[in-house]
Amino acid sequence: MIKKHFVFSYTNILKQEINKKNYFSFGRKVINLIYKLIINILKKNFRKIINLDKKKNNLKFYNSSLSELFDNFNCDKGKFLKINHKEKIKGPNYAIFYEKYFQDLKNNKIKILELGSHEGKGIASFYYYLPYAKLYGANINPFQMKFCSKRIEEIYIDVSSKKVIESFSGYFKEGFDIIIDDASHNIRDILLTLPILFKNLKRGGYYVIEDINQFEVFKNLNPTNDKLTPLKILQYMHEGKKFSSEFITDEDVKYLKINIDKYFFEKGEMLVKGINISDIVFLKKNA
Repeated sequence: MIKKHFVFSYTNILKQEINKKNYFSFGRKVINLIYKLIINILKKNFRKIINLDKKKNNLKFYNSSLSELFDNFNCDKGKFLKINHKEKIKGPNYAIFYEKYFQDLKNNKIKILELGSHEGKGIASFYYYLPYAKLYGANINPFQMKFCSKRIEEIYIDVSSKKVIESFSGYFKEGFDIIIDDASHNIRDILLTLPILFKNLKRGGYYVIEDINQFEVFKNLNPTNDKLTPLKILQYMHEGKKFSSEFITDEDVKYLKINIDKYFFEKGEMLVKGINISDIVFLKKNA
């Protein structure tokens, strides 16, 4: 993590603890975050964190399809996903959609933000698929990434906090060409994040929301049992239907309607308890 990102992350994490009145946690994190930074630096020096710039067989990966890359890095966006390094389950197979919409960007110098990048498996895949892209991985724990590069940066975000998202938005005023929301998948968090960070999306860029209907199986992602979900809201906006939601303001809806040029609704292949939880939405901003 570069110095300025650490300062941003450190101060915002501590502010969150103060806002929540978690004073014991605040004191613990004052030290813990410095400790994690030192461990992170040591891991990089001892190659426990993979430097993709120096990885062998790079040419092979640059010539791979995105589907092959997702599977190689065991990314949960791929055709298959290994659990505990043994069991192999069917994944959502999002690669076909990413290649469909991003193929014209393949050789462009662009900036990509992934919310909820976790260990960085998706970031590592896009590193090879989009060889000139600058990649930003944002997590509630900013020291999860297992990959590093001169083209990869990690930073903190809490998509459940409007203050943190707004602070993040102000920090990255230069904007992104692609924003991928693969964070909490909580209905409220998706709708809280979308109108704020959509303003950080460059003209003609894509805002992607993965697994937008996971709450159909994981009920904790919709604690209020709200029937007006993010997917339905976007469909209503696309169709020009009126609606009202406690999670997104009329002003935000108006802004999004004006600035979204195209809506693309796709469905992947991952089933849980017989239910397909692989809806993914691509929103293209006006040029």
